Amino acid sequence: METTLGLTTRRLSSAIGALTGGVDITRPLPPRIIQTLRQALLGHGVIFFQDQDLSDDQMTAFVSQFGTPIPEPFSDSTMDATAPVFQTDLGPTRFATAVWHSDTTFVPEPPMMTALRAVTLPPVGGDTCWACMHAAYDALSEPLRRMLDGLSAVHSMYPTAQRLGVHLGDRAAGAQAQGGEHIHPVVRVHPETGRKALFVNESATTRIVELGAAESAQILALLFQHVKSPDFAMRWRWTPNDVALWDNRAVQHYAVPDYQAERVMQRVVLAGDRPAGPR
Repeated sequence: METTLGLTTRRLSSAIGALTGGVDITRPLPPRIIQTLRQALLGHGVIFFQDQDLSDDQMTAFVSQFGTPIPEPFSDSTMDATAPVFQTDLGPTRFATAVWHSDTTFVPEPPMMTALRAVTLPPVGGDTCWACMHAAYDALSEPLRRMLDGLSAVHSMYPTAQRLGVHLGDRAAGAQAQGGEHIHPVVRVHPETGRKALFVNESATTRIVELGAAESAQILALLFQHVKSPDFAMRWRWTPNDVALWDNRAVQHYAVPDYQAERVMQRVVLAGDRPAGPR
């Protein structure tokens, strides 16, 4: 366990995740604490806070210290654009995020970070898993890394629409009007650390631009399977008022759909930038 400025950080796995303590995020934090938390986030991919009962304003204020909150892309929420979205997962909709993915990579500038707070939890189940895409990239062979460094891929919102069917309805139409597909590098260079990370995900990536259809399908299948390795991942069992903050530029997550009761999460996403690949 590390202690800095009264803030404790305990690693949860060798590849990803850290639990923080000694900080009350319901109140504004001094810049040096925010910088310490940001460095922990960059180093661990996802950081967790416990026993944080946040109002809408407090949740937005906390996350705003790391970036600019943005509306959920294609959300049907009627709340203020910068307020947290309360995401209710029940019935077929809970399967929308039951796939390894980064959030909303089908837009030109995918979110930089995502924050999630547990509000209402089922009595059993509803865990979330996270995986480090830096570690996933580093574990590939050097010849494969060299090939992937020069490739780009199409990210589309339509695989999600297909999984949800009628549940996405109006949002799918809105997405189509705004442009539901964008091309990003297969390997993303992190804008703050310079580290390389795999930037394809099963939820949105449909094909590799520079390859033929059969080659693209085979390489994507290999990568989608590769990122599922427990070597890169951790699993979090939620308790009420847990908060997770993760780096959407280098982390994928998977929401386990093994529950039948209502699961409500308070969620904020931060504006990102256009992904850049190796030069």
